[in-house]
Formats: sequence, structure tokens, C-alpha cells
Amino acid sequence: MTTIEILFAMAMIVIWGCFGITMVISSVQSFIYDRRREKRELERDARDREYHEERMKNLK
Repeated sequence: MTTIEILFAMAMIVIWGCFGITMVISSVQSFIYDRRREKRELERDARDREYHEERMKNLK
């Protein structure tokens, strides 16, 4: 192989590695964000349910 082919192959490997690392980081961040969002939604639903029950008691 010539020097240019070796450089091109190395550049492609580096680009592929960077792309792969970026995809892994993105997936981990999305997973963490989804877990936090689910937790916030559950807490919000619990607060809404509590607020609703309190209002129904006050209306009686």
C-alpha cells in the first residue's frame, strides 16, 4: 500500500471511531434524559392527583 492509502485508511478509521463514540454518548444522554423525564412526569401526576382530591374535598 502506498502512503496515501495508509493515511486515507487511518483517517477513515479515526472518523468512524469519532462517529461511534458520538453515537454512544448521544444514546447514554438520551437514556438518562428519558429516565429523568419519566420521574418528573410521575411526580407531576402525583401532585395533580393530590391537588384534585383536595379541591374535591373543598367543593363538598
